[in-house]
Amino acid sequence: MYFYLIGIDYKTAPQGVREYFYRKRLGIIDFWKAKEAALLFTCNRIEIYVATQNTDTAFGYLAEFSKVYPDLFKYAYVKYGEREVFRHTLRLASGLESQLEGELQIFQQLDNWHRQGHLPFALDELWGNVLSLAKDIRVKSGLNEEGNNIAGVVYADLCKRLDSGGPLKIIVIGTGKIAGLLARYRQPRIRLNFVAHKNYEKAKELSRIAQGEVFLLKDLSGLLSKTDVLISATSSPHYVLKKRDFLNVRPPFYIYDLALPRDVEPTVGELPGIFLQNLNDLTGAIQQFNQGNQENIYLASRLVEEAIEGYTEAAYAKNY
Repeated sequence: MYFYLIGIDYKTAPQGVREYFYRKRLGIIDFWKAKEAALLFTCNRIEIYVATQNTDTAFGYLAEFSKVYPDLFKYAYVKYGEREVFRHTLRLASGLESQLEGELQIFQQLDNWHRQGHLPFALDELWGNVLSLAKDIRVKSGLNEEGNNIAGVVYADLCKRLDSGGPLKIIVIGTGKIAGLLARYRQPRIRLNFVAHKNYEKAKELSRIAQGEVFLLKDLSGLLSKTDVLISATSSPHYVLKKRDFLNVRPPFYIYDLALPRDVEPTVGELPGIFLQNLNDLTGAIQQFNQGNQENIYLASRLVEEAIEGYTEAAYAKNY
């Protein structure tokens, strides 16, 4: 089999480009539907993994795809051959390709994606090997800890900006992975309330974990005037919140838009007394967070390279 990968991520494509192609994902899925491919969509990347019987078929698919989505190729990275694809996937599952280096959540996300059972046989086998090795690497390098996550970055940034020492009243919109992390790692001075965009029962469960309250989206306008911070992380393909929703907030008011595509209309940041940050704006805080993890990251990187050599030798012996 011949393996290759096409992708864009936070390192190669601006946020607006990733949002654009995320919204085009149904067309991308449709293009690859009848081919030996597996598609991965996360908040920071879009990746297409393909396995073909020969290189002619592979390059034929690539040429056809580049004609349909030429703008994607302006920002894309392409990995050719089993070794390069394996190396990328192992680094990805180990958290070494994440914006927040070593995060456990990407491993969990990939594991769930693999368990859904929709991958073609050759890619399913490759990912099974990758996830098994990555799990071992994460344990040996000390990266298998849940505390290394975006919730910790946001809370640290908030406490630095709002250092009065009093309680911080925060509203969270969304019930997905990020909302779960915010609930589980809530700090003592944080008071969390959850607003359900779609899944009220999940929001109710998260509010129980965080010892807060749950509300509906229609209640939001009345809540904002009594709140210090709003964190939004839904899976909506469109803006959930616009300028009109923040006209009556009490400045200074802080918004963390952690969704991709973004939940909050960018012009909201033009309102006086409102500080709007998205994942790109948190780059400095994330880098600072990463600096405390460099010893573990270095060890994980070395273990990945050792695993690649072992995998390559085993693949060579199997073929010859």
